[in-house]
Amino acid sequence: MQKSKYEQLLSNIQPDIRKELNSILIVDGLNTFLRSFTMINHINPDGHHIGGLTGFLKSIGYTIRMCDPTKVIIVFDGVGGSNARRNLFPDYKANRNTNRMTNYSIFQSKDEEQESINNQMERLIQYLQCLPITIVSIDGLEADDIIGYLATKFEKHSETSKVTIMSADKDFLQLVSPKVSLYSPTKKKLYTPKDVLEEFGVSSINFINYKILLGDASDNVPGVTGLGPKKLIKLFPELTGNKVTLDSIIEKSAGLINENKLYLSVVERSRQLYINQQLMSLDGDFLSPENKQLVKDAFNNSYSLNLPIFIQLYHNDKLGESIPNVSSWLTQLFGYLNSFK
Repeated sequence: MQKSKYEQLLSNIQPDIRKELNSILIVDGLNTFLRSFTMINHINPDGHHIGGLTGFLKSIGYTIRMCDPTKVIIVFDGVGGSNARRNLFPDYKANRNTNRMTNYSIFQSKDEEQESINNQMERLIQYLQCLPITIVSIDGLEADDIIGYLATKFEKHSETSKVTIMSADKDFLQLVSPKVSLYSPTKKKLYTPKDVLEEFGVSSINFINYKILLGDASDNVPGVTGLGPKKLIKLFPELTGNKVTLDSIIEKSAGLINENKLYLSVVERSRQLYINQQLMSLDGDFLSPENKQLVKDAFNNSYSLNLPIFIQLYHNDKLGESIPNVSSWLTQLFGYLNSFK
């Protein structure tokens, strides 16, 4: 019986026997999708916006080509993912305006835009289920916590040589280490410990303290009033080196309150700073033992490359030349991952 053209393409894929499951790519799914949705205004012949779909697929394709991973994990926020942090700090992300449109040039109303987001996200999952990747989403957890837990686990795993996190979210810089790097698709930059120190003036192991003290306006989390990045390094030069605890920062500030009023501000804000530590740390504290087991189960449950269904979806959605030579693109970027799923 003659093979179909898709079967012939798949049979030509030879597993790379030199590779082992030692290079992990973890993708911040919603961050990647929303960035693509907002920035890429691809419209199909039916007049439907498809930028979220095409942008996401091309973005992860680019990163896979760059990182050459042996396993790809895409993590999405679970339903009610922010609830645990809101229970701790009710103002967490309270500044997010969910009624604000992000793409005024394409949509006439927020409802129209939200419908497109929902439709493209639903369709994106169908595309991803045709690829040899792992999808993780746990209700009650933010993607950040799952990514932090996975990255920390892989960092300690002796057989894992490198972990790359793909996200435009700077919060993940706290996870950067000799084995873990962060790829920012907006800056087209791969952050190593050296890059974090050069750009922010603190070591990656102390980036969490940088965030705790300065706060995060995007999440509505307050820091120390009057304290900026330059003043932070001047007051706490030790943040450029080995791990520093929040306890030691507050203890130092208490002993120097007469030298600089900002030290006093740190002490006065100490209660909020300890809350910030819980809000911002990606050390897995928000994962119960049950949730950790769910993540482990999901990690061991990968899809296989289904070229015919992916191509069928692609043609049904009339994506055209959004991804040139889509069949070759699929086999070149995802074919070898079938050997490691």
